[in-house]
Amino acid sequence: MKNMIKWSLLLGITASVFAVSSDERLDLLEKEMQEVGIENIDGTYGAYLTNARPEVNGKGVFITMDALFWRAQVGGTEYAYSSANQINPTFPLSGTFPLKGSVKDIDFKWGWGLRAGLGYNFKCNGWDTHLEYTWYDTSGSDSHTAGRNSTVIPLRSASTITGNANNVANSVFVFSHAAKSQFDFNYQTLDLELARNYFVSGMLSLRPHIGLKGAWINLEQIARYYGGDLISVVGADVLGLGINTVKIKDNCDFKGVGPRAGVDTKWFIGHGFSLFSNVAAALLWGHYDVGHKEKFSQLANNRIRLGADMNRFSPTMQLQIGLAYDTYVMDDTAHISLGISFDVNYWWRMNQMLKDDSNLIGGPNTLLPPKYERYSEDVSLRGATIDLKIDF
Repeated sequence: MKNMIKWSLLLGITASVFAVSSDERLDLLEKEMQEVGIENIDGTYGAYLTNARPEVNGKGVFITMDALFWRAQVGGTEYAYSSANQINPTFPLSGTFPLKGSVKDIDFKWGWGLRAGLGYNFKCNGWDTHLEYTWYDTSGSDSHTAGRNSTVIPLRSASTITGNANNVANSVFVFSHAAKSQFDFNYQTLDLELARNYFVSGMLSLRPHIGLKGAWINLEQIARYYGGDLISVVGADVLGLGINTVKIKDNCDFKGVGPRAGVDTKWFIGHGFSLFSNVAAALLWGHYDVGHKEKFSQLANNRIRLGADMNRFSPTMQLQIGLAYDTYVMDDTAHISLGISFDVNYWWRMNQMLKDDSNLIGGPNTLLPPKYERYSEDVSLRGATIDLKIDF
């Protein structure tokens, strides 16, 4: 009987010890699971991925400063074409075939811009927010003068702008001796992001983000035509400008805002170096302020002034590919990332300026009134970017 009591007590104590040990192990296991998993909104428990953002002993604030060395490309800047043939004085509304020449447009130069941002790293699961401003301003110009036995054919003016020149009814403007054009391009954007940065493998991290994009894009082109002999037929048509000039001013100013989403990708290759690619797209709803002006220097009343404002969606996409180096400094109280990349910003149908599409029909004295349509051409920015990010 005594032996049975002893064995009962021993078994009870052993069971208690194992019970305590099991509870401790369960608590430890639960803690570890909380570090690698989370309960979702549907009440299902699953894994979440490890935080990949830099962690410093600081305030959670980070700043970004980028130097942009970009070049713009704008569709629809053609202002004239050179013709290797002279205007036929017998039938001046047509050229001499075969027609040979080349179109003249604006070629933009490389220029500097800047991009600056301010962000904050939340303490919850690696989330962060980032507000970034981009500024870039550039211009381009081009000119052409006709050589011997050649002419300059205007592409941006109405042929009837010279009507009643030199007291000749139905005077038309068909060619000039020279032309030049200037284009100014101002680009500003503001991007707001909410993102989470996490590892999907030991060497690869993703930072998907959503947010808003605002844009202010101003396009302006001025073209001038001057010179050209005054050729007439039966006193009806004056085709050149002589000492007079025709000036055209076009503008397309866009303001818009809309949703933006994208993902930043980073491949870690060791020793602090990494390859990265960032892609984002946005759809902005905005207002196009479009204007077209023409004037003929000889006659004060020969003016054309048109407005063509509209509200439209404007899609855009950004792509950035480059190499970065990351390091911690000041006893891990700050983190610095320095990178260099190739940057592309593409805007579909951003240039909504007007162009003249009127025709001369039926020979001299038979004219169509000026008729305009939109260019609806794309705009892009591309070039090198030097990226600097500091977490502190």
